[in-house]
Amino acid sequence: QDIIDSAGIYSQNLAGKAFLYVYGEEFFEVSFPIDHFLHLTGVKTNLSAKDFYKNAKKAKLTNSQFYFDARHPYANARKKLPCLKRLPELTNDMVCILKDMQTVTIIYKLSVTNLGLTENTDANGNKINDFFLPMSLRVEDTSVEKSKDGEIVDFIFSKDASIAKYDTLLVEDKNKMIPDSIKHLISEKLYSTEHD
Repeated sequence: QDIIDSAGIYSQNLAGKAFLYVYGEEFFEVSFPIDHFLHLTGVKTNLSAKDFYKNAKKAKLTNSQFYFDARHPYANARKKLPCLKRLPELTNDMVCILKDMQTVTIIYKLSVTNLGLTENTDANGNKINDFFLPMSLRVEDTSVEKSKDGEIVDFIFSKDASIAKYDTLLVEDKNKMIPDSIKHLISEKLYSTEHD
C-alpha cells in the first residue's frame, strides 16, 4: 500500500515535471522520470520499471509483483517508503544541496538533502541532456557528513516538462536576487516583477 500511495504522490507532484535548483550563481535541473520510481522504492520486480510504476499508480500492484533479496532487503524498503512519500518536500521547501555525497557504492556529484542525483546518460555513458535524475534515496541521517560541501538553496522553480521555460516559483530566499545566469531558463514574468 505504501508503494501505491507513493506512486500517487510521485505522479501528482513530480512525474512529468522539471525543477530548477539555484544556489548562488550555480544551478542544476532535475526531472523525475516514471522509470526511476521503482529504484527509489528499494524493491525488486520482474516487471519493467514503467509497468511497475503504472501498476502502482493504478493501485493494481500486487504482492506477487515485487520481492526482496540480499541487495533489496525488506528493512531497507520499509525505511525508504516514508521518505519517498515525502519526496515533494525536496521541491517545495528550503533544502540543502550537497556535493559529492558518498554512499557505499557510489559518490553522487549532486544531491538534494538525502536524494542522490545522477546525470542523464545513455547506456554508453554519453550525456543525453543537462538534467539530473533521482537515483538513490538515502535514509541515513549522515548524508551531510558524507558530503564535501553543502549549500542551502536560494530558489526552486518548476515547469511542466513539455514546456520550454520554468514558469512557477516554489521556493525563494527573499534576501536574494534571481541570478542572471538562469534568466534564459525562466519565464520573463518571474523576474520582471522582481523588486519593483
